[in-house]
Parts: sequence; C-alpha cells; structure tokens
Amino acid sequence: MLPAAMHGKGLVRAAILLLAGAVIAAVAAAFGIVHDYGYLHASILTGSPEGWYYSLASGVADRARHEHGSLVAVTTAGSVENVSRLAAGRGHCREMFALIQDGIPVPADARLELLGRVPEPETLLLLGRSDRAISTFSDLRGASIGIGPEGSGTAYLMRQLFQDPDLRELGVRLSQHQLPEQAALVARKQLDVAAFVMQEDAPLLRGVVRENDLDIVAPEDLRGLVARYPWLSLGTIAAGRYDLVRRIPAADKQVAQLATLVVANQCAQRADRIALLMLLAAQFPRFVHNNPPGATAAATVAPLAPEAVQFFRTGQPEVADRYFPWLVNLMSPVYWVYLVMAVTVLFNVLKGLSRFRLWRIDSAREKLETALKKIVDRGPTHAQMRSAPAESMVAAPEQRAVAHSILEQLTALRLRCQRQVASIVTPMGDEMFYRYQQALIDEAITTLAAILAPNAATGPTEIKN
Repeated sequence: MLPAAMHGKGLVRAAILLLAGAVIAAVAAAFGIVHDYGYLHASILTGSPEGWYYSLASGVADRARHEHGSLVAVTTAGSVENVSRLAAGRGHCREMFALIQDGIPVPADARLELLGRVPEPETLLLLGRSDRAISTFSDLRGASIGIGPEGSGTAYLMRQLFQDPDLRELGVRLSQHQLPEQAALVARKQLDVAAFVMQEDAPLLRGVVRENDLDIVAPEDLRGLVARYPWLSLGTIAAGRYDLVRRIPAADKQVAQLATLVVANQCAQRADRIALLMLLAAQFPRFVHNNPPGATAAATVAPLAPEAVQFFRTGQPEVADRYFPWLVNLMSPVYWVYLVMAVTVLFNVLKGLSRFRLWRIDSAREKLETALKKIVDRGPTHAQMRSAPAESMVAAPEQRAVAHSILEQLTALRLRCQRQVASIVTPMGDEMFYRYQQALIDEAITTLAAILAPNAATGPTEIKN
C-alpha cells in the first residue's frame, strides 16, 4: 500500500505543478504585446486629411485596432503645429506622438525625443502650368508661390529655402493656401507655382496634377540648392509618373527629398513607445534597417529615445517589454536588472553578516561553557555536571562569583539570540540557527541554575525566557 500511496502523491504533485505552470503562462500571455496591443491608448498628430502623414498614421492605427489597441490619428495643419502641440500638451498628456518633417525646429526645452525615421522619404514638388517654362531659379523672379497652410512643414521649408541669400533677391511672393486650393489657383493663373511636400505617389498629388493639367517644376540648379542643406537629398520622378497618356511629367524630373520623423513627448510611456515602434516595424519592413537616423537637421533638437536605441540595436523589444508592459512603465528593464542585482548583493551581505553574528555567539558560548566545565570538572556533558551534589562543586566564594558571572553572560548571550530571531534583517531560514544556539545556551543556564540553587540567596538570578 505504501508504494501505491507514494505514487499517488507524485501524480498529485505533478498535476499541481502543471496547473501552476498553466496559470503563470496564462497571466504572462494576458500581458503580452506580441499579438495584442490592448494596453495602448494614444494619439498621433499628423497633417491634413488628404496628406501623406494622415494616410501613414491611419495605416498604423488600423493595424493597432486589429490587435485591440487604440491609436488615434489626429489631423493638423502640419509639422510646425505638431511640434507646438506636442510640446505644449506634455502637461495634459492628451497627445503623445507626432509626425514631423526633418528640418522643422524643435526647441530644446520642448523635451521631445526621436523614435525613428520613416523609410519612405517625402518629396518637395513644385507644380506649375505646362505652358510656362521654368528652367532655373532665376525664371521665378517675381513669381507667386503657394506654400500650403500656415503651420505646415511645407510653408516652413519654402520660407527657409527662399531665405537663401541667392533666392531672396528674386522677390518671390509666398502665400498660404489649402493644398487642393493652391493647385486650382495655379491652373487659373492666379499663382505661378504650388509647393507640396508629401510622398510622390500620394493620391492627392496624382489627383491635383491630372485635374489641373500641372507639370513638375525642376530647375536645373536644384542640385546646388539641395547641397546647402544636409538633411535634403535629390530624387527623381520618372516620366509619365502621374499620367502615362498625357505623359506627366514629360521627362524625368529631379526633385528634393527629405525624411519624415516620428517624435514623442514625455507623456508617452516606455510601453507606448515600444508598441509604436513595433507597429511601425510591421507597417514598414525596412523601418529597422533604415534606423537610427544617420543625421537630422541642426534645428531638429530631438535626441534619440532610449527605447528606440535598444529597439534598433536588436530589432525587437526586450522580454520585459514584450510580456510586462505595465512593469516597464514603472522602470526601464535595465534598471530592473540593476535592482535585482542590488537586492541579490544586499541579501548576500545580510547572509554574511548573519553568519558572522552566529559565529560570534557560538564562540562566546563555547568559551563560557569551557569556563563552566573548569569550575564543575565532573564530565563534559551537562547531565554529568548536574548529577553531582551542588554544594560540593561551588562551595568556595570565588567559584560562586565566577558561576554567577558566567550565568549573567549566558543570559545576555541568550538575549542576543532572541534579538536576532526577531530582527527583520535576519535572512529567512537563519532563525533556526539562532534558536539552536538559544537551546544550547538554555541548557547551560539550566545547569548553572541547578548548581547555584542551594546558594540562590547569595547571587542573582531569575532567568526570564
């Protein structure tokens, strides 16, 4: 019967372990972000509803929504407004993320951090009528140019470019308009050129080019202008990109390109940032490969966020970020590692101190018992010492004084053991060592009490447990 009972207990224990493992796995899965962004509740500032930023953010938001997360794409005038709102809103935590174009000024006191660069660049397109030839920048002398709505990245970039000393003398007139409106104004000859900064295949761009019969203005000296701004680069729009039948553009055109940056304010917690990075990596397969950004414009003072540094180094979140997003919001995984190391070191130090105190107590007890045996000299055990007549062992006053001294020291030593048992810094499990020492001390005290009993009137002693 006994082997059968033991076998049954083994099965019960195995079942309990399996059940506990299943519960732990279920709890870990409930907090996982590999397939579920249920904890993500954030917003991202974009641009106009027809623009590239809004389209980009909407795609990422749809991906988050399919995996139970909430990422709201908020329409704005553009990059300049995004920076302003993100910096101003960090105290209210209504908005956490924004898309901005490289080169937009970010004040140092805004405390914004860079999460990465979208791998697909934006394109600066200057659209004009096909019946007006513009071969160089000098052909724009006195021209009127629509630069998009106030607060947009397009407006900021165009003002910045035409503040160039060489272009300032052309007397170009810049004005703000909504994007579709300024394309229509060019078609009606109320504007000479309309500027757009967006992805080259944006539906809005294709629509305004075809509807208004516009063509790309590509000055031959564009390369010289782009070379003055390190965050700009040259790209090419292929002939027929926007209309193969009417051949728009009629030939390959060089255009300026710039990066789209993703930034976050202090409201975005670590788990939110990691979630957005994972969503962007899923949306753009080359996102990790194209990051971190090699360089950004000097005006864009936004350091790379620590979460992005780690993410781009490994291409994936850390284990704690993946399974315990609520925990990493309290403290970075690196600091959790340091905390565990510190706690481990502290426990080891406490363990060492406890063992040192035990050694001191044991050593003191051994010395006192050795002194007691010298007085009694009836055998090594306490039973042997207590078996002899008490009056024959400590008859001399000197012996009684020494016995009382030993008793007082043993009583003090016992109190030391009691304090260590009750101390909160005593490592778990070490209490039994102190209780063992206390039991040995109690036996020695009992022996002394028996020896001193006939002489109780001449010495101290009520022993309190």
